[in-house]
Amino acid sequence: MTENSFARRIFVVDGYEAECRFYKPQQDNSYFFCNVEIDWPEGTKRKRACGVDEIQALLLGMKMAHADLLSARNVDGRTVEWPDDKSLGLPISDILRDWDPDNHI
Repeated sequence: MTENSFARRIFVVDGYEAECRFYKPQQDNSYFFCNVEIDWPEGTKRKRACGVDEIQALLLGMKMAHADLLSARNVDGRTVEWPDDKSLGLPISDILRDWDPDNHI
């Protein structure tokens, strides 16, 4: 599925490159779905975010990926980094803002 992604970011998880991919939101009835994949060191995890339009689906997909990465860091004790910044640089849900205080997105 990698060839159809339209945006990606490489994180470092426990010393390994972990690519996060976002796919163009697709309409299904009256909603849009954005597929998201993260290549964790132990394997690829896939999820889907749902929104009322393409932008909401993409933003929710980014927030969902950010929450998964921050949870790995703050709950599971994993090292999760984005090479050029302490912040992971993705949109964040307000409830998780304390987990990534340097994030200004």
